[in-house]
Amino acid sequence: MRRVLTIRMNEAAVTALQPLAADDLPTVGGTLDQDLQDMLAQGLTDNEGALIFTAHIGQWPAAPASVPAAVAKMGWRDLTGYECNYNSFHLEDHAPVKVTILDDGQLQINTEGQVVLLRLGMVVADAVLRLVRALPQPTAVRCIILANDTNSTFRFHRIRPGEDWIDLEDLERYPREMTVVLDSHP
Repeated sequence: MRRVLTIRMNEAAVTALQPLAADDLPTVGGTLDQDLQDMLAQGLTDNEGALIFTAHIGQWPAAPASVPAAVAKMGWRDLTGYECNYNSFHLEDHAPVKVTILDDGQLQINTEGQVVLLRLGMVVADAVLRLVRALPQPTAVRCIILANDTNSTFRFHRIRPGEDWIDLEDLERYPREMTVVLDSHP
């Protein structure tokens, strides 16, 4: 079976992920904290056309695949938007990075911490892609990792024609984020 993996990054992510000396940057070491391990161990579920983390079932209303108007009524423009929200979480909640709270209450993560979070997101993406490949009917998926000075998110969705969560043609349009997008096709 031939699989295709495409990785796209904006310039900020490319620059940030350049090889550095071991002493220059704390690393995640390729390990996931217990919460992420537990979430991934539960696998993925097809929830009425939406592929979601099984551990997240019940956090959002079900997504009726065959009734786009019902999806829109729930606040999602399409199933991709539903999956991106359902399958989204903050990476800084799962990594040994320093998050500073400024006087105005704003969170701040330094550049080194953002790089750690990007790398953690790539480890999570690898685990998600393994889960997808193990499904009875593997499907094309997109993992999106964003990191900036206030937070870092991971999300994934099935790749569907005409449904996009991120502008793949211009990742530079997200100037505040270090952006990594991984597409996997069975």
